[in-house]
Formats: sequence, structure tokens, C-alpha cells
Amino acid sequence: MLYKDTIREKQFLKLAAQRGVCVSIFLPTTPLTQEAQNDRIVLKNLTKDAMEQVQAIADKRQVQVMTGYLEELQKDDNFWQFQAYGLGILVTPESIKTYRLAYAVEEAAEVSDRFYLKPLMSALQPMSAYVLAISQKSVKLYEFTAAQKLELLDVSDLPADFSAVTKVTLQRDRSPSGKLQGDEGAETLQRQFLRAVEIAVRPVVSGSNMPLILATTQEFQSMYQSLNSYEMLADQGVDGSTEGLPEEEIREAIAPIVKQLRQERIQQWVDLYYQRQSESRSITDMSTIAKLASRGQVSHLLVEVDAVQYGTLSDMGDITPSDTRSGKTYDVINEIVIRVIENGGEVLGVLTEAEAPQELKPMAAILRWV
Repeated sequence: MLYKDTIREKQFLKLAAQRGVCVSIFLPTTPLTQEAQNDRIVLKNLTKDAMEQVQAIADKRQVQVMTGYLEELQKDDNFWQFQAYGLGILVTPESIKTYRLAYAVEEAAEVSDRFYLKPLMSALQPMSAYVLAISQKSVKLYEFTAAQKLELLDVSDLPADFSAVTKVTLQRDRSPSGKLQGDEGAETLQRQFLRAVEIAVRPVVSGSNMPLILATTQEFQSMYQSLNSYEMLADQGVDGSTEGLPEEEIREAIAPIVKQLRQERIQQWVDLYYQRQSESRSITDMSTIAKLASRGQVSHLLVEVDAVQYGTLSDMGDITPSDTRSGKTYDVINEIVIRVIENGGEVLGVLTEAEAPQELKPMAAILRWV
């Protein structure tokens, strides 16, 4: 089981509004408890780095309190037993908050008057997806995580199998053509089964922006699509029965589909960007984007995840750049992203040159109006 924490938008925006002495630490971790000692050592080193920085903006008592929080966390054996692939730690003189992440993050120790939150933004991470594996003898819902792992989800009222819904035990599983045999009204029974699956899955995936990928026969895929109410159901699925199929084989089949879906999403964004150019509603200049994001004019933002620009950003969106990191500066790109989200805009992160045109980096924006 992967122990991870979900950060809702309301919670994220509350963290973004925090002001004062703020320490943000991120590190990659392992879900294997026996290997967690290395993660503790990394945290110890990042703590030292952060506490050296924080002395520029905090008094001695505040430094001691925050150091104490982090040292306690390093020594907490129970905490390190339940980890995922990344860890975010946000510390103030009043509190410490931890977030276990389903994806790896780069090591970071940032100190400023606000939190560094870019690694917590799921929109800036590789795409995740739900995977619904359906066969006559089993039904399972997985999450394909940003770390490209397949994690089984616990779904209330999810039918165990075909007979649990239809009360029919099929004498023959499938004919060579793949169609169900041996029962009158087989198609009606199949729809009854798949409808029960869809009803159970719906509340789990509802409200998410993650695609749902079906792993089942083409016959079941077609029927499920006709019953589905989740708008992020992917057109492409894994064809064939998953009955008896090892999870690793399902994962390997899902990975290229998720990659393709992500690239399609990025391409749709890029196409829209160039369409809006004729209306003067797309720009790449960071200084201009910062001002417009502060006014709520940015509807869509594409940002290079690894890009960093230290400095400060005024309430009106004026950037004062800095060549160095200090307790009085922060990542301006991080702040621009937050302002877009605060004003209801959508953010899409890209990681490599192959994912988006270089001319759209480190950021590009589509505007609501001009």
C-alpha cells in the first residue's frame, strides 16, 4: 500500500496565503521501510541547510523551535514506516506539516516569507490515471501514479465479480470470438454488471481531472462507455481480459497510454495557444504574465516545472529579479503559478523539451481577455 496525502485546492490556497517565517523542505523518499534510513540522513542535511538560511529572517527562539520540529521528525520511527515516493515538509515557528507524495521530487530547502509550493502542485507533475480492470471473475480499480506504479484502491460497493451482480454463474466463460455464451439475455446481464461497476466507481473518480482507462475486452469497453458518466474516460484502453493477468503486465500496458494521453493534452494546449495568437490572447513574456496573472486575466498557464527565477513579486505583479537565493527572496515562477490558481486559472507543467516547444518556456499564458 502506498501511503500518500491528498491536498485539496482549498488547503493548497491556505498554504499559499501563509506569510511570516516559512521553511519548505522537499526530498525523494522510498516506500520501503528498511531503506528509510537514507531518507532521514537527507532530511538531516536539508534541515542544516534550511536552518542556516532561516537565521537571516528569524530570531534565535524561532530557529530553535523549528529545528526542534525537524529533529523530532527525523527521530520518529513510526513516521518513517509509512512513506511514499516524495515528502514535503512545511515549517513555521508555530507548526510543522508533512505531505507524502505519490511522485518523486527534487531535494530542496527553501526559506522565505512564504512557502515554496511548486512540488506540491499535482498539475505540475507527470500525469496519473485511474485504471479499471474488469473481467467476469474480478473487478479492480487502480491508480497509476506519477511514479508509474499501480496502486490498488479500496472502493466501497464495487462488485466482486459478474455473478455477484447478476446472480448467474456462467457455465462457459467465453467463446473463441470473445462473446459471452450460455445464458439467455447475456447482453442484458452484462449491462447490469457494468452498470453496477460504474455506479460504484463514480464517486471515487468524480471531481478528479485524472483520466480513467479501461482494461478489459473490447466488448466490455464499448458497453461501459455507453453507461459511463465520467467525462475523463479515455477512448483508448487495454484490450483483452485481465483475468489472471499479473499487475505488472497491466502496468506495462497502461504506461504508454498514459504517456500518449499526456502528450495529447499538451498538444491541445499548444494548439489553443497558437489559435489565440491571432486574437492577441497568448504571450510568453514572464513580466507581462506576472502582471496579468495578478489581475486574474490568465485562464491557462503552461510552465516548465524545473525553471526557477528568484526575486520578489509585488501585489500588482511587478517582478524584482535576484541572481541569488536568500530569506528575503523566493521563486517568482512559483508565485505566478499560485496567482493563476487563486484566480481560477488552469496550470499545466511540462518537464522536457520534447513535451512542448522551447519557445513556450519557461512559461506561456493564454488570456481570458485583452
